[in-house]
Amino acid sequence: MRRVGRQTLVYGAGMMLTRAVSFIMLPVYTRFLTPADYGVMELIGMTLDIISIVAGAKLALGIFRYYHKAEGERDKNAVVSTALVALGGSYGVIGAVTYLIAKPLSLLVFSSPQYTPLIQLAAITLALQSLQLVPLSYARLRERSVLFVIANSLKLALQLGFNIYFVVYHGMGVRGVFLGNLVASAVIGAWLCVYVVRDVGLRLSPVATGQLLRYGVPLIGTQFATFIVTFADRYFLQRAGTIADVGIYSLAYQFGFLLAAIGYIPFEMVWEPMRFEIAKRRDRDEVFARGFLYMNLVLMTTAVGLSLFVPDVLRIMTTPAFYSAADLVPVILIGYVLQGWAQIQDIGILMSEKTVYSTLANWAAALVVLAAYALLIPRYHGMGAAVATAIAFATRYGWIYFFSQRLWRVEYDWPPVVRLCAISVIVCTAGALLPRGRILASLGLRFGLLALYFLAAWNANILSDEDRLLVRRWIVSPRLALATLRA
Repeated sequence: MRRVGRQTLVYGAGMMLTRAVSFIMLPVYTRFLTPADYGVMELIGMTLDIISIVAGAKLALGIFRYYHKAEGERDKNAVVSTALVALGGSYGVIGAVTYLIAKPLSLLVFSSPQYTPLIQLAAITLALQSLQLVPLSYARLRERSVLFVIANSLKLALQLGFNIYFVVYHGMGVRGVFLGNLVASAVIGAWLCVYVVRDVGLRLSPVATGQLLRYGVPLIGTQFATFIVTFADRYFLQRAGTIADVGIYSLAYQFGFLLAAIGYIPFEMVWEPMRFEIAKRRDRDEVFARGFLYMNLVLMTTAVGLSLFVPDVLRIMTTPAFYSAADLVPVILIGYVLQGWAQIQDIGILMSEKTVYSTLANWAAALVVLAAYALLIPRYHGMGAAVATAIAFATRYGWIYFFSQRLWRVEYDWPPVVRLCAISVIVCTAGALLPRGRILASLGLRFGLLALYFLAAWNANILSDEDRLLVRRWIVSPRLALATLRA
């Protein structure tokens, strides 16, 4: 758990830096880009996400399983090298095809050819994705979290610099954002690709290719279903309302992504490759249960903080055109809590290598959400989309947990997690009922509720006596906390 904690802190620091910069830039972007511009970026990004599924993005997940399963260093390197070659080829081909059919795609998505140049820029960026995808997976495998964070931070810095140059100084709008992303992806991708080739070589192993295909192909179906659950509501919103409605909803959804980025992705970055190692231990259930509890402490605390403070943050950081996004955030956060649980508790499916069950769970959620979209979005617009998303994530989590426990059971310690959830719901409900008066008064009340959350969580026997003693020592001596993680 020290290894997990140490690496998670590094990933978390990187995620926090990325999100902090995004929020610092929010007043700039919302003054140079309209809600409709946000809608255009979202719809193009979603369309390219669908295409990346065909390129085989989920094949990279097999790297974690077969790297740990391989016996010698040569076989381990073959898994990584094969993934780099195979995905580089598939992304290159799919990116080129997308570039050529950009005009029909623009007509399909927007009923107009005017966004063809933007789709072409996005297609080139898509072709470069594998240059980052495999190297960053390899960094996670080797527990090189600092390298991972440095690579992402450098890419962020390049994107930020180019976006300011193109969007602010040259007034290029959405085109400037896409152009900045392309340049940053090319530079960082080339550097990471050289790093991996120097480490593992460059060859295509037939054995590793077969393993990655067998493991990853069923997950391609999973990814299509996940896309429907996560992003298809934007298309329904566009049809039921306007592109501006999509932009408002997309801004609200960024807080769901923020919860993921702080609440469970840093933990998952370490946990995802490491859990195959943990699975070999005799005390695996105890370690899995403790990991799930610790992840929830971060996840729930982040969710409570976002739910309480998002309305005031939007009032401070954006223009009135974007304020209504705050009403959608708490519902979206519920969905992302369940998403975090599913990401951590699918270990039984992965250990049994029966990834088809993950596909079934995701398609069950997709069918449910399509019905919910059709029912709720025409009537309730953004709120209908948010509620449908929460229902879908709940459906997905239920099936993932059921299949995973049937295939490879893990005994989780649920009572502390349930108590933490109850405290979170009570505090967030109280926050939603608070009036949105003057900014300073509102912030003061919300900080008071956050303090009550911490007090209740501390006294609800969520942490063990041993953990509580350790926390007290860390508070008294932060150096002890750092020494514990370094040990």
